[in-house]
Amino acid sequence: MNFSIEHIKPRKIFAALIIIFAVFYASQISFFTSRADVLAFACRSDSETPILKYAFLNDSTLLDQPALPNYHLGHTLALWLVYEIMPFGLDKTIYPAGLVSAISGAFIVGFTFLIWLNLGLSRKKSLIISVVTGLVPTIWFHSTFGEVYALQFAFILWFTYAFLRENIPLAIFTFLIANLISPVSALSFSFIFLAGWNKKVFRNAFIVGAVSLAIYVVIYILIGSNLLNLINPLGTEVEGRSFFYRILVLGFFIAINFNFFLLYLYKGFFQSFSNDKTLTYKVLLAIAPQLLLLFLGSTFFIELGSFQIPLFWGLAFFTGSFIAEANLGLKKLAMPFWGTVILTIFLWKVPDITTGIDRHDAGVWLKGKGLETKFIGDWNTSVGVILAKEEMGLKYLIKNYYDCPFPGEKDIQMTHEDSLLIIAGKKDIVRQYLAKLPIKGLQLENYNPSEKIKTGKTEKLYENKSLVIYLWTKNN
Repeated sequence: MNFSIEHIKPRKIFAALIIIFAVFYASQISFFTSRADVLAFACRSDSETPILKYAFLNDSTLLDQPALPNYHLGHTLALWLVYEIMPFGLDKTIYPAGLVSAISGAFIVGFTFLIWLNLGLSRKKSLIISVVTGLVPTIWFHSTFGEVYALQFAFILWFTYAFLRENIPLAIFTFLIANLISPVSALSFSFIFLAGWNKKVFRNAFIVGAVSLAIYVVIYILIGSNLLNLINPLGTEVEGRSFFYRILVLGFFIAINFNFFLLYLYKGFFQSFSNDKTLTYKVLLAIAPQLLLLFLGSTFFIELGSFQIPLFWGLAFFTGSFIAEANLGLKKLAMPFWGTVILTIFLWKVPDITTGIDRHDAGVWLKGKGLETKFIGDWNTSVGVILAKEEMGLKYLIKNYYDCPFPGEKDIQMTHEDSLLIIAGKKDIVRQYLAKLPIKGLQLENYNPSEKIKTGKTEKLYENKSLVIYLWTKNN
């Protein structure tokens, strides 16, 4: 950058970043997505009253598994309010949910600028780091559809900024909201280390954490939801996920997110140690819990965005710092920038939209057949098919779906149904090739019900590139 921004007021830069990135993200919101949670969030919120007690499905749908409490309570209420005021028939689409994420993503960029500025960086350097943050593919992608992660992280950064400014009441409020959006936000409490590690910081942290936790528990007691059910998924380990597998996944996540900027990340990491060790340690302490999460292996942490986004936010600091200090011109940045754009489109956006369309088409096909048989199968694929068939009917989903990813003989019997539509998602091409590697824990084979269900008759009804629909009928 050849121009000076040091004379521009921070509030104006903050406002400009929010407006620019809100438009940038909102212009990319799609009406199709492969993300089942986004569809469920949308239709769950577009009801007479938002569901407060359970996350998606009640006990009868889960084959004797306890229903998860609505641990995205804050997100649910935010979406419900947005859907209540949405005009032009958009309340029957996922666009309003995406709009919440787009605005949240814009605030992620804006608060990133304010945080680094507050920590003593120049306006130019803070601006560059914030722009790099907004273009990290995972952060970019999650800001263009209606998952919880962008809203969650926006409140985490707001909490961080309030804590740095020693605004304790605001820090309590924002940290509480972040946890009501997702309790995994508690792992980002380590962001307090950006303020240092003296007695005053720890005292303020204790006050914020204790008060937020107390209010959080009271809220869930009042709505009658059993928070202890959240513990159940923590004990579910995915077999075969070796140390090597986890290192491989972590490296892969970092590589595809910083792709053409990976060299800048590498150089920025060591440059940061040379220039300001204290600030570097603060950043590393802030993101340490997110880094360690990958090695826990619990299926509860399938909510990858909850720890990927904070981790990549910290790594964007090193990348942006190097770009700023190396005074790289726009010409040198043009190629890695456009490379990142192309990669984001083809590795994140195109597969998501394509798979979403495939599931929608399968639902439309089923609707034309007029079948009223209940469904069983993996959550991600089944929800897309069922809601397309029933035009976003949440009540139909709850009454006609059994959440069992790879149903076997025992699962089928537990439904007490005479016939079922089994929805089986296919792995994408990249995962199919990865499945051929001699690495434990990948678990990328496609599910075939004929191999697990020996009673009754199973026939293939429908197939496209993303899924297969089988019809199972009981023996007469």
